[in-house]
Amino acid sequence: MFIGLDISEEMISSAKNNTKELTNIELIQGDELELPFISSELDIVINRLADYTPGEVYRILKEGGYFFVYGLGPDADREIVEFFPDRYEEENFFLPEDPANWKNEVIEKVSKYGFCNIVIEDYKSKDYYKDKEEIMDLIEMVPLLKDFDREKDSKNVNEFVEKYREKKGIGITWHYYILKARKL
Repeated sequence: MFIGLDISEEMISSAKNNTKELTNIELIQGDELELPFISSELDIVINRLADYTPGEVYRILKEGGYFFVYGLGPDADREIVEFFPDRYEEENFFLPEDPANWKNEVIEKVSKYGFCNIVIEDYKSKDYYKDKEEIMDLIEMVPLLKDFDREKDSKNVNEFVEKYREKKGIGITWHYYILKARKL
């Protein structure tokens, strides 16, 4: 049995539509900071680009259970952050607080709750976007900028597109990590 959790009713509805033919999936609306599961109930917890409380994850995992995190490294969307430095959302929970020491920051966040056998691997690549609309979709999807408005920011996005256009498209750095930790 697989259980999906999201705080957004719209995301749960969309996920139900996408998985309606699968019988081994349960989708629940709930808060990832206060997980709606009993203690020691789950074998594996996977977090993808969402805020979480390591203590809550530790609580709901069975002994020997695994916790996986798919998160963003400090170079993710670097071009957007550099182009709009005054609009950067510094409190974005997706990105580590200390770029120079980010791996230790992420590991410490889970180890202080009792997780062990912690491994973190990071990956960097460049994604290419075909046009201004795709860049605006990205900026909205990954809320890195304060008060982004497609209409008001159109000129700035045009300048951004021209600055970062390459042969393959508009290049944006993609930096993510996978963390694996275990409850023993």
